[in-house]
This record gives sequence, structure tokens and C-alpha cells, in this order.
Amino acid sequence: MLRITLLSFFILAGTLVASAQTNGKESSKNGNGFLSSFIGGFSLHASTGFGATFYSHKIEGPGILQQKEGDVFLFDNFFVVGDTLNIGYTGWVNNAQAVGGIPIGDEDFLLGTDTAAVKYKGRGGSIPVSATLSYTYDRYRFGAGVSYELSFATKYYPNVESTNLQPFKPNYVTSSITRYYAYLGGDVFRSIRHTIAVDAMVGKFKFGKKNFNPDQVKPKLFVNIGVSFERSLSEYFKVFVRPSVEFKSYELSVPLGYTVNQAMPAFYLNVGAILRMPDLNKCPVSQCRTQINHRHGNRVYRSKVHPFWKWQNPNYGQNYPELIKYKGKNKKKKNPY
Repeated sequence: MLRITLLSFFILAGTLVASAQTNGKESSKNGNGFLSSFIGGFSLHASTGFGATFYSHKIEGPGILQQKEGDVFLFDNFFVVGDTLNIGYTGWVNNAQAVGGIPIGDEDFLLGTDTAAVKYKGRGGSIPVSATLSYTYDRYRFGAGVSYELSFATKYYPNVESTNLQPFKPNYVTSSITRYYAYLGGDVFRSIRHTIAVDAMVGKFKFGKKNFNPDQVKPKLFVNIGVSFERSLSEYFKVFVRPSVEFKSYELSVPLGYTVNQAMPAFYLNVGAILRMPDLNKCPVSQCRTQINHRHGNRVYRSKVHPFWKWQNPNYGQNYPELIKYKGKNKKKKNPY
């Protein structure tokens, strides 16, 4: 594993240097240095949106006690159950807790999952916020990022014994998920204004300690695959919509010696913006009103009068695409000039 990690690091470093050197040769023709070209390859992605997570887990082995209009408990099937359950566990989704001396009423339901497994399913919403720093080489992108997600609790519904087993809800209203991931993608379509990119995020995630017990919960790696539909507003600024699917899961160890495997596939729809670092310095001439990249002396500069969020035709700018005679009150004048 260490060798693979080191090899990946050297390949990534070599790609960055090669890219910067290639762009640096082009930039030297414009009087700009290696560092400016290298910085110009970086982009910052920021987004938010909405997510729908599809939770599911199977109980196979422990016994289930469903109290009438009450809580549901897991217990060890090897113990003989009388009028009272010596010890049962609730909260096996996020924080399994033991409860002792649980009375069993005539209308309560007992089920042994060693002969009939029970699968619980639920669907919950979430609001993700993410930030990614990427480097672009030709049509390819790679980088790293972090995200924070506010998740809303959901009800879990059993797939069997629906008349006896009731839906249950975890003992929290909201929880949080933090992700750290590697980012990799590539452009599959480009035009002067639009780009379509396919990308993926692979990394680790963790739950907030407030509602999830870190001693019991063991998250696995997650994979997020999406398609980014991007629209350029200028040479350095884009807005995008990104639908994606994500695969993640975790294990929760119940103290009775049983592990609950929780699957959490999800669908996300993110909207956001991409800001590319400029590879040209801003024009230093105070009276200059040129809208496109232009030359002063032996160096090329970017415009100082064009806002980075506004669309700019790379051939001639476009700060004032509508003539004065067509604006405002001038529309009604015969001679607006």
C-alpha cells in the first residue's frame, strides 16, 4: 500500500510539473513566468444542493422485541425470554444502548431473526456543502476536497411482519457527515460557453460525534460519480449543475456481539461555481479600457474593466453588447445620440 501511495504521489507530481512546464513555455512567449502559468491551472469549486439517501440494513441473528406502540429492541436469541427481557438494545442505527428489565406485555411481538431475517429501509433528505481544489491538465482534472452534509433523520420500515413490526425513528432529528476525498475527472464536451465533465470523488467520511458513537460506528470508503454541466460566464468563472450518485456504508457494533451493516446509497443534485486562478496579471495601466487579454510592451495582461463573473467573448470582450440607442428611455427616441 505504501509503495502504491508513493508511486501515485510521484506520478501526480510529475504530471503537475510537466503541465506547468508546457504552459510555461507558452506563457514565456507572452512575457509571463512559470509560476503564473502553474497557478493558472488551479480551480476552486464550491457548491451546495439537495440529497436523498436510501438507508437499509438487515437484522439476521438477534431477536427482536417490538413493544406495542413503543420501542423496538434487539436481544440475544440464546437467552430464554419470560415475562421480562433482562437486557435489550435500542438505537442500533447510530448509538446502541442497553436497557435492562424490559417488561413484555401480551400485545408485544417477539421475533427470532435466526430463522427469518428482517430488513429495515428508509429514505432521508440532506443538504450538502462542498469545496474542491483541482488542477487541470489538458482535458483532465484532479485534486482534493472536503464537504459537510446536514442529514435529516428518517423512519425505518420493516419488509416483513408489517402488522406486528412497526416503523421506528432514530433518537435524533438531524446529524452531520464530513467527507475528505480525492477528486478526478475529465471533460467530454467543450464549446466556447459550455463544458460537460464526468468526475468522481473517492475518500472517507465520518459522522458527527453528537449523535453517532465513534466507538461503535466504522465508516467505509465512499465513491461519488457525477456529471457536471458547466456554463462559462468569463474566462475565469463558471456556474454548474451536477447530478451524482454516491455509494457508502458503515458498520455499527452492538455490544451483544452483533454487527449491523448499514447501506447508504444516495442521489445528489448540486449547484455551484468554479473560479479558475488567473494566469495573467491585471493590466497596470490606469486609463486602459481594453476588455480582452492584450499586450503592453513585451507582456500580456488581462482586462481590468471586465468583471470576472460576466460573460466575455474571447475575441472582442462584450462588456457592452447592447448599443446605447436600444437602452432604457433611448428606445423611444428618434435620435438617441
